[in-house]
Amino acid sequence: MFELLVDAGPHAGNPFIETTLALAKRVKAFACGFQVLPLQPPVALSFETTLLEAEEQSARARRDWWLGQCERQGVEGDWEVLRGDVAPAIAKRSRLADLVCLEVSSAGGARDVHSPEPDRALVQAAGPLLLVPSSWRGAMGTRILVAWNGSAEAATAIHAALPLLTQATDVHVLDGEQACLPGITPSPLPLLAWMARQGVPAQWESLDPSHHREATIADKANRMGADLLVMGAYGRHWTTALGRSRLTQALLSHIDRPILLAH
Repeated sequence: MFELLVDAGPHAGNPFIETTLALAKRVKAFACGFQVLPLQPPVALSFETTLLEAEEQSARARRDWWLGQCERQGVEGDWEVLRGDVAPAIAKRSRLADLVCLEVSSAGGARDVHSPEPDRALVQAAGPLLLVPSSWRGAMGTRILVAWNGSAEAATAIHAALPLLTQATDVHVLDGEQACLPGITPSPLPLLAWMARQGVPAQWESLDPSHHREATIADKANRMGADLLVMGAYGRHWTTALGRSRLTQALLSHIDRPILLAH
């Protein structure tokens, strides 16, 4: 069963929860909500222990709220409290999930200080991430733009998005893969044939290499009214601190629609 891991701690906004659960219902996914709490120090003062216990009880008490949200949407789900530093905790749990759903600000950062910072999660998470802007309203995953460059990261993102792609009403592929030189460069991945076998009819458009890729992708997303962008965290120039490409950095610097991203 396709499983969504949803960051649904106290900071999560209602639109994010509603949009994510609506997506889970459409693709018949299991929705596991979670909240991350810091580890208890080996030696804690009595008042610190009391605070930690209260925090734990509060987090576990959200289970009924989450299951109620799932029931209203007709979605099967569960609730978990994770202990640890945010990014490593999400990374570890994501190994048993298909997609990690995080709410982010429109500026590409965490919505507030309690949110998992998507840059760190991107670098460390084992599974693909679905980043949803806190300002996003409405459907998600009905009109999908796939940014394809032939990379393993992009292929991972597309494979993770397959349940969404098969349910979408409109899928466009913006093809920026460089031409293959037989016998000199590695063989390209057969994405077109693979998508056809999976029952995903898609419209293809070549990306002009003379144009700025981030601008072209953003323009195409706007023109088709995309409510989801699927892409890999790829590129030739990698930033040491963030572990992602300048292209990815540019697209995430102002998130105006959900992005399914694989590292």
